[in-house]
Amino acid sequence: MTNSEPQIKEESPLETKKKEVSIDDLYRRSSQFQLWSYTIEELDNVKRSTHEDGRMAAIERFNEVKATMSKEKPEAFQQFSDELTSEKLLDLITFDEQQKYLQFFAQQIIQTCTHFRMPTQVKATAVSFFQRFFLINSPMSYHPKNIVFTCVFLAAKLENYFISIDSFCDLLPKTEKLDILNLEFDVLQSLKFTLLVHHPFRPLYGFFLDVQQVLLHPSPVLSDVNIDVIGGLYDQAKKWLNDHALIGDVLFLFTPPQIALAALFDCNSKVTGRYLAEKFQKTNKKVKLETINEEVPKQEGENGNESGVSEEPKEADIYEQLLGTIKLCISVAKAEIETSREECILIDKKCVYLLNPGKVIKKKIKSLSGESTSKTA
Repeated sequence: MTNSEPQIKEESPLETKKKEVSIDDLYRRSSQFQLWSYTIEELDNVKRSTHEDGRMAAIERFNEVKATMSKEKPEAFQQFSDELTSEKLLDLITFDEQQKYLQFFAQQIIQTCTHFRMPTQVKATAVSFFQRFFLINSPMSYHPKNIVFTCVFLAAKLENYFISIDSFCDLLPKTEKLDILNLEFDVLQSLKFTLLVHHPFRPLYGFFLDVQQVLLHPSPVLSDVNIDVIGGLYDQAKKWLNDHALIGDVLFLFTPPQIALAALFDCNSKVTGRYLAEKFQKTNKKVKLETINEEVPKQEGENGNESGVSEEPKEADIYEQLLGTIKLCISVAKAEIETSREECILIDKKCVYLLNPGKVIKKKIKSLSGESTSKTA
């Protein structure tokens, strides 16, 4: 090794051995973390790749249907060949339209679960299934409507909330059993058969118990914090998770404990900030509460260490990084995509024609034939 190469201290097994295994350690070994966790850049790339695959699939489907129909009516296709092309007839869904459209249907899942009076766990799992499915499939390949119902039905079974397919379809207008059952395997395959979903509600309850222990025992740390305040914070954080953490990208970008802490911090930064500070004071390394600021922590390699080797993280450094992660999670969770029902109805019309190109071809031929007849007359 040359002198210019950084020296890395090798730690003994006793030094590297963890004293305990945390819930976060277990989560990072889960299929959800390994298969469905991304950086912001990776997630955006996956979404854009899926959108492009959907565009190509729509064009290919159009050309296949056109080839079949041209054998049935060769005269019309020969006469209007220049007008019956994918460039002229297909109105493809844009990337931004796709995100708005999918968010609209994700909200329909919440309404459907509320209609069936399903518990929060079913609702959260169904939304997660839907978002995972359309992370790798485009609405230009699958119409979201029946995927919504299939995800809800699968989530109900997974979370032990039994409802028969007959009872389920009886309450859904214009939906047959096969509309759902025929899609089950497609959904399961797209989910990579990873059906266990880790939600932030359980970590939130764990933090609720730990906050009590840290801030109230053996004596209160803050004079104005008691069990009622902490209980109220827990209720607010649960509502925050329902409002901001079910739909969107947070479950792809952050761990459930990080999302739970984000909910607590956004609802009461004073109590949550003090709780986190107390946790980092156990090793007598005092952390000042003034470090709670609006800055996102620097990325790796930006800590001023010219050697390029990360030093042993200090308690204060970890604390700062955790606060930055929490604030970034809050920002992502509350960054809603603006859309309207009217706009999504227009996108839905595009989707219907893209999935059934024969309709748009027939409509165009009828229109062109009418114009041709009118000119001849």
